[in-house]
Parts: sequence; structure tokens; C-alpha cells
Amino acid sequence: MKLTKTIVATVSTLLLVTSAFADEAYDIVKKSTSLPVPDTSTAMMMLYNIEKNGAIEEMPMIQHGRSRDGGLVDTVFEIQGPAKKKNTRVLQQERDKRADDRWIYMPDLKTTRRIPIGDRYKSFVGCEFTYNDMGVRHVDEDKHEMLDPNVTVTVPGGKTYTCWKIKSVPYKKSDIEYSYRIQYIDKESYLPAKIEYFEKKDNSKLLKTYTTEDWFWLTSKTGKKYAMRMKARIVTEKTGRQTLLEIKNPVMDGPMSAGYFTQQYLQSGKAK
Repeated sequence: MKLTKTIVATVSTLLLVTSAFADEAYDIVKKSTSLPVPDTSTAMMMLYNIEKNGAIEEMPMIQHGRSRDGGLVDTVFEIQGPAKKKNTRVLQQERDKRADDRWIYMPDLKTTRRIPIGDRYKSFVGCEFTYNDMGVRHVDEDKHEMLDPNVTVTVPGGKTYTCWKIKSVPYKKSDIEYSYRIQYIDKESYLPAKIEYFEKKDNSKLLKTYTTEDWFWLTSKTGKKYAMRMKARIVTEKTGRQTLLEIKNPVMDGPMSAGYFTQQYLQSGKAK
């Protein structure tokens, strides 16, 4: 009888600990995905598509963003080059409790089309980031499990982070290009220092790796502080191809026309 009570007590304790870690993992990811965002933002973004042989394609773009409706974010990207991609524009609009809306303007066809949910795992304008990567995944779309509450991660470039290591498994896998993610969330900024994505067919095999190589606290025009990713990299393991993203000249909480976040802007490139 005593042994039975001991076993029951032990199992109960393990369940409580597991539940506590699950709650902690959820809360950490929730904070990571709902960090304060500026009312408006503008930045030059430099994307470098790097082939395995070292060849580099530069893809500059301008990004405009705004927050609305309790923190939901609209973002528009305008590609500045190379010539074959110039004037391509992408609009992303976050939605509450449903999939975000995304549109792309293709200058060669002079047309705007909505990007279907089933296509959002595809390459973002020819780089290693996907359309899904360019947005923020909602915390309730995944099941989160704490793997290690205190782990050190060093990313390319030498920056070292102290992180929570969390496994995030999508509830709905049909629209996602991976089976699950391992997230290393920085304890200072709550930004993802590193994310490992694992393949669908063989979930023991690494599909791609994302790293935040640099960030800092940015003070906006209104005096608010935001954790800003300044350099990030994603590597596709199978091909060795990678994209390096650098943010230049960010401006937060400045004046901005609402006209940027319309399909008219996608077509004309002019915000009224």
C-alpha cells in the first residue's frame, strides 16, 4: 500500500511539473510573439541571397509597417532590385483568429493576386525566407513544450544568448513546410535567437535554421523602446543556400500615410 501511494504521489508530482513547464513554455512563446510594436515603422532591408558556391545576389527592399486593432500589424515590402524583381510589392495584414491576408503585385504581369494559404510555405520573392517566415506565427497555432529552461546559444557572427529551448508543434500541418520547430528564445529580449525547423517526411532531419545575429533596443521618435532585429540569417540545410537579412536606418513611430497598406499602392507604388 505504501508503495502504491508513493507511486501515485510521484506520478502526480511529475504531471504537475510537466504541466508547469508546458504553461511556462506557452507563456514565453506568447510574450515572444506579442512584443510591443511601434505605431509605424520604416526601414531599408537588404537581403543577400548566398549560393553554396559563394555567389551573392543583393535584393534591397523598403519596408513600411503600422499597428492597428489592438496590436495587429500591416506590413508592405517594395523590392528595389535586382532588375527582374524590381517593383514587386507584397502586402501582409494580420488577422485575429484567422489566417493573415497576403497579396503580391507582379510588375511583369501588371497584376495583383492574393497569395493562397497553401502557397505561404513557398519562397518569399526568391529568397530562403518563406511568406510564413516574414510574419509572426500565432502562439495558439502550436503546442509548446519546454525542453530546457536554461541553454546557451552562440550564433554566426559570435553573439551568445541565454535562452529557453522550446519545441513548438503545429496543430495544423497542411499549410506549414516543417513538422515542428525548436525555438531558442533569448531571455533578455524575448526574440528568437535561433529556430531549427525539421522536415515533414523525416522529422529527425533538419530542414532549415534561422538565427538572429544582431539586435538592439531602439528608441522611437516618441521615446518608446523596442527590441529590434538588425541582422538575421536563414539557411536551407539540403542545398546550403542561405539568405542574410540586414535592417538599415529604421524609423519608429513617425508619420505615415495609410495609403501604403492598400492594393492601390501595390499597383501604383504611390501612397496617397
